[in-house]
Amino acid sequence: MKKYKPNRYAVISFCIWLLPLFGIAQNCDAITRKQLKDKLEQMGLTVKMLNEKAGEEKYEVNHPSSDFNVPVAYEISSSTNYIWLTAFLGSAESAIESKSLEMLKENSKIQPCLFYITAKGNLMMGLAIENRGVTNTILRRHIDKIVSDVSKTASIWQK
Repeated sequence: MKKYKPNRYAVISFCIWLLPLFGIAQNCDAITRKQLKDKLEQMGLTVKMLNEKAGEEKYEVNHPSSDFNVPVAYEISSSTNYIWLTAFLGSAESAIESKSLEMLKENSKIQPCLFYITAKGNLMMGLAIENRGVTNTILRRHIDKIVSDVSKTASIWQK
């Protein structure tokens, strides 16, 4: 009689299939505006409310870096597909004339962060995060990225 030897690929596939049953798989749902605020507070950050209107909630957290105190605004897009982290860098008027080409070139170095100008003429740096499976660790990585990029590009955007 031959000894039964299970196919190792079948065993591995079966084990992977079981992972969600044990709560080990990552949750890939979108987070809500309240959950975004809760995550920021869970990280020990002081959250200021910028907009309290239901469905348009926007928060701000001051992040000290070695050179600046970088206020970053947090909001979930109206489609709920993205979480936007934005930093106000000042009026775009002076930057447009002398530094616009430099900022466009810098976008290729700092991506996925980017410089942009709002309809009101404000110079901003933004970072969009896909709103799926966002954990505190993932959010922290993106916060560190935008704060670092604001600091390291100061020579370009400052007057």
